[in-house]
Amino acid sequence: MSKDVIAEFLEQMRQRYREEIDAVNLPDGTLEFVQEQIRKGDAETLLFMIKLGYLLGLQTGYAASQDGRSQPPPSTTPGPLQA
Repeated sequence: MSKDVIAEFLEQMRQRYREEIDAVNLPDGTLEFVQEQIRKGDAETLLFMIKLGYLLGLQTGYAASQDGRSQPPPSTTPGPLQA
């Protein structure tokens, strides 16, 4: 995959999901941390952050796809929250 393909993909995602992405609040200091890593030339840490986000997204997507598939049938016996 070329840098141009990656850049185009990111631009498409930016346009398509701008509102949702802009609504995400990262912890205080995140921007400063990333800027510092860029100044230091620490691409390894930034790449790790990207991979971590990607992995967590895959896990979330998988969990969402499994929702309801492996849950036991509802119990007819009242539980503590059903009293």
